[in-house]
Order: sequence, then C-alpha cells, then structure tokens
Amino acid sequence: MEHTPEPEPQPDRGHGVEFRDESAAAALIDPYWAELSALVARAEANRVETSRLQAERAEVCAEALELVALRVAQRDAARPGREIGDSIPLREVLAEFAAALRVGERTVSNWLGDGAALVGTYTATLQALREGRIDDRHASAIIDAGTALTRENRAAYEALVLPVAEVETAPSTRVHARIIAARLQPDIVAENQRRALTERRVRAFDLDDGLARLLLDGPAALVHGIFDRITNMADALDAEGPDGDADADVDEDAAAREVDDRTLDQKRADVACDMLLTGAPSLRGDAGLGAIRATVQVMIPVLTLAGVDDDPALLNGQTPIDPDTARALAAHAACWQRVIIHPMTHEPLRLDTYRPSKRLRRLLNARDQHCRWPGCRRNAARADADHTIAWENGGKTCAGNLEILCKAHHTLKHASAWTVTQLGSGTLEFVSPTRRRYRTTAPPVTDARAARPLWAKYATARYDPNDPAPF
Repeated sequence: MEHTPEPEPQPDRGHGVEFRDESAAAALIDPYWAELSALVARAEANRVETSRLQAERAEVCAEALELVALRVAQRDAARPGREIGDSIPLREVLAEFAAALRVGERTVSNWLGDGAALVGTYTATLQALREGRIDDRHASAIIDAGTALTRENRAAYEALVLPVAEVETAPSTRVHARIIAARLQPDIVAENQRRALTERRVRAFDLDDGLARLLLDGPAALVHGIFDRITNMADALDAEGPDGDADADVDEDAAAREVDDRTLDQKRADVACDMLLTGAPSLRGDAGLGAIRATVQVMIPVLTLAGVDDDPALLNGQTPIDPDTARALAAHAACWQRVIIHPMTHEPLRLDTYRPSKRLRRLLNARDQHCRWPGCRRNAARADADHTIAWENGGKTCAGNLEILCKAHHTLKHASAWTVTQLGSGTLEFVSPTRRRYRTTAPPVTDARAARPLWAKYATARYDPNDPAPF
C-alpha cells in the first residue's frame, strides 16, 4: 500500500502559529509593524541574556554565603566564644559587594538570600532563570511565598508554581504562589500573618521637588481603617464653614468663602499631615509647619532667610525645600546655627550658635551630613563620630581626624581589615580587604556653580532697611 505523505501545515494568522524560521515569520508580518517586531525580538533576546546573568549572580551570591560560613568557622576555631565572629564576616562581604557594585547593603543582603535559596532549594527555578523563561522578580516571588513551607512541601510547591511563573507577570506570580503555598500547607497563612506583624514599621523616603513619602506598614484592617477615616475627613471639609463650623450659614457666607480647589488626594495628604503633627485636621491647605517639633537640620542661605534671594534651602543636607517653607521653619525654630562656608570650596569652616554645646560634633554633622561609608546614607544625627586614627594610637579629636559613621559601619571599621584615610577638605579614602579603593567627598552644603561665585550676585543687591522681616 502506497503511503501518501500528509501535506505541510500552512501558517495562518490565528492563535498558536509556529514559524519554521525567522525569515518565514518576517514574511507574514505587515510592513507597518516590522520595526516594532524587530524591537520586540531584541527586547526578548535582552531579557533572556539578562536572566542568564541574574542566574549567574545568584550562584556568585550563594558562593559568597559559603565563604561567610567558612570565615565564621575559622574565627570560631581561632577565638572560640567570641560572638563578634558571627557577624563580622557577613558584614565584610556585604560591605565589599555594596561598595564594588554601588548598591545598598540591604540590596546585597537580598541577593545573597535569594541566591542561597535558588542554589540550595529551588534548583528548577534557577534553571528556568538561566534559560530566560523567568526573571529575578519571578524567582523572588517564588522564594518569598515559600519561605514558611516545610522541606517536604517545597518540591511540590515549586512544581506547581513554576509553570505559572513562566506565563504570568511577577506580581501575578506572587499572588498565585501565596495561594499555592497556602493550599499545600494551610497553617502557613496564620504563620505568615504573625511574621508580617513583627515587621510593622514606618519609613520615610525623599522624592523630587521638596516632597517626601511616608510609608506605614501595619495590620491591613488598621491601615484601611486609617485610609477610610482620612477620606471621610477630607470629604467633610467641603461641608464645613470658613472657620471649620459645619453649622455655618451657607447662603450668607457663600460669596465671601474662599474656594477650596484641592483634589481629594491633596485633601487626604493635608489631613494626614495635620493629624500626625497636631492631632486635628485643619480646614485650609496649610500642612501645619508651625506644629513641627522635630529636630531637623535646615541649611538656609542667609539672603534667602532675609528675603533678598530665593535660593533653595536643604533639609538634612539632601532634600531641597522652597524658600517660603524654609522661612516658616526658621520662624518656629528654637535655636539657629550659623555655618561659615569657604567661598570657593564650600567646605564648612566654623559653626556658631546662640546656645553653647558640642560645637565640633555639629560641625561634623554639617560637613558630612550622613554616614561617610561608600553608599551609606544614614543621617549624621543618628550616627557616630569616629576617629580616623584611633585615640589610643595618637589620633587627635579634630575635624581633620573625625568622620561620621553609622554604628554598623563604625563597628565594621574597627573589627575588620577596612581602613580609612583623610585626604583633606572632607575627602575620605576607604580601602577594602581586597585592596579596592573608594573615595567619598563631603557633600556640598550649597550648589557649587563654578561659572560665577555665589556671592557675586549679592554685590549689587538692593536693600531697604524699612523692609519687614520675611518670616
């Protein structure tokens, strides 16, 4: 019996079409979309290569943790009973990686944890990452959702969640992974909630243009309740009279009442700020600056303070704030400090205050503004003043032999092979145990515009002694 071969399947424009080669695929693409198709192909290839490198990074990080374990064992053997030996090797690795890669130590810590989990537990996920079927966000979602699973359930969990990760986005994978883990091990839900509750906290992040973001991590019911109450208060502002009286005669005062054109989001933000600062919301959009009683460092150019100029001030040496806000803060400040700055290098030279206190420490805070360790941004007010050359080795207590280090990096400097050298003008050179060198310069107190000296524009500034104070 003669065998008749089946005809070759012809590609169509429906779903599930597979092309034999790229040229056939390109021939079926409308010329209008050809450029986009080429760009998508490049993006897909880039994603595969990026995922392969992320898998390689995971393996490097797993080896780094093995090195930490080896160093801990060596220290314990050499100096048994010393607790410092358990933390310093890990800090050394975190500091070295963070400085070399110019990322935060928390980021490196997450990389180390994910790398160890992929190499030691989720080997199929690591292979999928190496082949570009998922990326590191999918891998992190799988690892995080399976943290509380027992060893017996993790293999089944990975087998169920990995096919989802290969077709879904990372956020969707995270949701599915939690559901799969909960079904495999029902008691994981209560355990995860207990663990999450211990991590409740409040964080602040600087944004652009004088804004900052306050993040509150708390029980979901309480957070949603807070948001609902703030929303109700924001809505209630529209019903209140000009002095906050809800019973005011609307018809009589309608013509004289100031129109509140704030959006609901803006009202919610203003109510939240007023509630946290004063305990009660205000009718108008003022964020309650007069209620601030925190200790902050605001660097205000003197002519901005006097109203002659409008150069921005700096909040904690990092966030520019507008002149009006700076003047309002100055008007309610319990104490002013005057920092004398070199006109060319802008290095703080001297600090005067109305209240005698620890002048040298305030000078260091004004110069360094934050921990000077490469990549660290912990505020100077919550850090230590460290002797570059130790006191016991003849180091002097002066600005040329002191730098601001947070407690973690202060400890690391003295307990590891890291060294610090003062190069002058606030410049420090850190040398790591692997002999890599990292320089950090003192943050500029003002904007160093070299084209024209900062003081030049004030030479012809007009001054009227009858002008009232701007604050």
